[in-house]
Amino acid sequence: MDVFKEGDDVLLVSSRGKRRIVKIQGERIHTHKGYLVTSDIIGKNPGIIVRTHVGEEMLALRPSIADYIPKLTRRTQVIYPKDIGYVVLSLGVSSGSMVLEAGTGSGAATMVIASLVKPNGRVFSCDINEESIEIARRNLERVGLTNYVELIHGDIKSIDFKVLFDAAIIDIPDPWNTLRKIVGFLKTSARICIVVPTMNQLEKVYRAMLEANIAHLETVEIMLRRIRPFEGRVRPESIMIGHTAYLMIGAKIIRENI
Repeated sequence: MDVFKEGDDVLLVSSRGKRRIVKIQGERIHTHKGYLVTSDIIGKNPGIIVRTHVGEEMLALRPSIADYIPKLTRRTQVIYPKDIGYVVLSLGVSSGSMVLEAGTGSGAATMVIASLVKPNGRVFSCDINEESIEIARRNLERVGLTNYVELIHGDIKSIDFKVLFDAAIIDIPDPWNTLRKIVGFLKTSARICIVVPTMNQLEKVYRAMLEANIAHLETVEIMLRRIRPFEGRVRPESIMIGHTAYLMIGAKIIRENI
């Protein structure tokens, strides 16, 4: 296993489970429970326990993609890991997949998909907001995934692609106005997920899916409740991540044999 080096990111987990990703640089890393000496981390394997100058123990781990997502620089709400995980499994994303994403945002979903399609797959992600594209680019650079993503500044309604995609994720304000065009970029049987925040949008999306030859497979909402498993006082966390988005999933079909 690669040891920690200066300039690497490290995930610090306190005894109470508080998480923080920091860059290993300088002589000290300051935390809410005192400072760590970087020489106690550099050259060591991930998974070690380090102590601050006041004796607080912290776990030093390699950050996962899921660890980065809540900490991303953003200008809009990110898709949560609980939703992204379900989406990529439902879309069948794997190494070598070609995936279309409309609505890059901060690049949270882009990061996860890119980590799955590499080394031979690619994500084509577009956003109408140039600031979002630049934020996503910086976030992708931080996790070393820029080589697997094509970031495009523009409106999906006016962009043409020269490839057919294995899957698509659509997270824009008016997805019902784009499905007829997007379906033309998909392989037959390719899965598509439309992400919307409100229930009144679902009916519009459902109608547009049927008109665009996309068979509706399911619509779901993912809830996540964490548990505190401490001996003698096991209980749910006081705060949970409830509603974040509705996920409407379908597949491109053909009707020529009907």
